[in-house]
Amino acid sequence: MVSYDPLDSSVTSHPYPHYAALRDMARVAWIESLEGYAISKWDDVLDVLSNGKVFSSAQFWPVLLGEYDPVPEVQPMISLDPPHHIRIRKLANAAFVPGRIKHLDSQIRDIANELIDDIISKHGTSGEFDFVWEFSALFPVTVVADILGVDLEKRVSFKHWVDDLLSAGNRAAYGPERLAVIQKSSEDIRAYFEKLYEDRLASPKDDMISGFIKAEADGQKLSKEEVLNLAILLLIGGVETTTNLLGITFAHMRSMPEVLDEVRADYSKIPSMIEEMLRFDGPVQMLFRHTTKEVELAGTKIPKGALVLPLLGSANHDEEMFEDSESFKLDRNPKKIMSFGQGPHFCLGSYLSRMEAKLALEVLLDRFTVLESVSDDVEWMDSYFARGPKSLPVKFETS
Repeated sequence: MVSYDPLDSSVTSHPYPHYAALRDMARVAWIESLEGYAISKWDDVLDVLSNGKVFSSAQFWPVLLGEYDPVPEVQPMISLDPPHHIRIRKLANAAFVPGRIKHLDSQIRDIANELIDDIISKHGTSGEFDFVWEFSALFPVTVVADILGVDLEKRVSFKHWVDDLLSAGNRAAYGPERLAVIQKSSEDIRAYFEKLYEDRLASPKDDMISGFIKAEADGQKLSKEEVLNLAILLLIGGVETTTNLLGITFAHMRSMPEVLDEVRADYSKIPSMIEEMLRFDGPVQMLFRHTTKEVELAGTKIPKGALVLPLLGSANHDEEMFEDSESFKLDRNPKKIMSFGQGPHFCLGSYLSRMEAKLALEVLLDRFTVLESVSDDVEWMDSYFARGPKSLPVKFETS
């Protein structure tokens, strides 16, 4: 019997044994709690993500956020099927291509060093701090805030808003109190970006929000709602992935001290560490698609209009794709991973996220001789879509 229930926090805290059972017993499995079909094998997930005509992205955002979507008037880029998403993706892509962000190298290092200076100022040269709330949540949001042109003083609020929005995927399991918090975060993030839009409309600056307002594609401009939607999407994507990747990495290093020692001795192994961690325990666990017609996948008929859940985390553990897939191997160097999706909606921020993680790890290992989670028990986010620790107390010593 399939034991995978995305709304069960004990399952999503440790999803990989459940993924293995799916791959073994039901590579296309009906998931009652979400009323959709979970797809667990690499080849099947690749088929779903590569075929937008049959497996549509149009309901992605509505499924994830439901009534808590901050900008429900328009479809975000992530929910637009080809060719309709091309107009908006072109505008967003210009900000994330490698040539444009390579110059951020020294700025990103400075941000990491400033955050560590703040930690030492607050906690001294040894002790404990919360790695998520004092470093990994603030680090990427500072980078993305600069790109978007948003207020650095709101960094902690951004993290709360994003976490609450992503937890809306679990809304069927929540009571009124938690739902009210999610609703408030949805309203707050909308209000913030509406004010920012009006400010930039009146007084443009050299930032991405101003660029979106001024940009034209095929003789058309983005509407106010499209600008708001794109800004919120880029904030979520640009912040959450790197935050969670760094948090996941140090959550696991307590049980893999030999890996951290090897990387400390040779920083050239950091990119390999990042790629294997993305595969081993990635920050995005699943995506959402809907069938545009009846289709057969892995011997299972899926009706038209059905919700399909390609499990990126499971595909990255497929035994037929990765030898000894349940183990972390620093020298694995996987040539293909599913962590940023595949096909036309491949994550446009993947290069920036990898770059941020690499530079952050270099600076962290330079500045700290000890940086280790204080416990084997990790409290994970309330989300089956995104994965990362809610908080991560670590002990530290500075060099």
